[in-house]
Amino acid sequence: MRRAALLAGAVALTLGIGNAAAQEKYPTKAVELIVPFAAGGSTDLGGRVLAQQLEAKWGVPVRIINKPGGNTVPAVSEVMRANPDGHTMLMDGPPQSSMLETVVRNLPFKTTDRTFVAIAAYTPMKFVVPHESPFKTLKDAAEAVQKDPNTFTWTSLGGAGAQDMAFRQFFKATNVDVKNTRAIQLKGGSEAITMTAGGHVRLGVGSYSSIAAPLEAKRIRVLAVASPERWPNLPDTQTTAEAGFPSIEVLYWIGVSGPPKLPPHVVKVWDETLREIAKSKAYADGLLKVGLLPLYRDAKGMAERVDKEANETRSLYTQ
Repeated sequence: MRRAALLAGAVALTLGIGNAAAQEKYPTKAVELIVPFAAGGSTDLGGRVLAQQLEAKWGVPVRIINKPGGNTVPAVSEVMRANPDGHTMLMDGPPQSSMLETVVRNLPFKTTDRTFVAIAAYTPMKFVVPHESPFKTLKDAAEAVQKDPNTFTWTSLGGAGAQDMAFRQFFKATNVDVKNTRAIQLKGGSEAITMTAGGHVRLGVGSYSSIAAPLEAKRIRVLAVASPERWPNLPDTQTTAEAGFPSIEVLYWIGVSGPPKLPPHVVKVWDETLREIAKSKAYADGLLKVGLLPLYRDAKGMAERVDKEANETRSLYTQ
């Protein structure tokens, strides 16, 4: 009897361990990465490069699902309501995290309730002008807006996105009240660069993926890159600090977050995988083709960046 009891206990323990191991396995099926923007932008393109790497590591499909509109709220809400098993995740970034609460009042969720996982890549914003613009440097643009802010036109996407953030930092650095300038409201980053290339505004801002084609066609010029280091594809273009504006820095990052209460073992798998992918030359090469560079920050680093950017956004948008 005692031997039978011990045997039964051993079987039960083995089954328990087996069940626990099964619960710890991740991913067990296709993973959906929800992108709250249309195809073709930095978040979408970077997400697709990342998805290829994840599929190779995990051996399961990793699908990009574009759900644009509504200031990213519908897409983020869907992820927040998803089953917290790690198979529905969000391609995150400043517009849908650190800047969202400034743009949209009475959100159906708290930004900090999501489970931050990691930052995976970034692209700095670039200040651009029409190719025939008289502005040769960012200081030229600063002097123009200081002289006559009422006629100074710039491209606004109507919210607290990275593009608008770059402009607000620029106007603060030049001691100009943004309310006295002329923001031209546009629907997206591509339209903003098209308007700039056509000479309809005096100054524009965009990521490398949005400016690459008109830049190659010599329809625009880049005055400065809003990052601490020069951009690899623009080695002769000054950073904003080199141009005389060290306070201007806008890095549009992309990362991954999930629903509230995402299990620690799922976060661990993501963290370890993204940390490894960040060292991959294939990943770096793929990102550079779409205007991004690798940038790994773990869950804590991601949460700290979101908090810092949220405070800065509130400060710049409540002046």
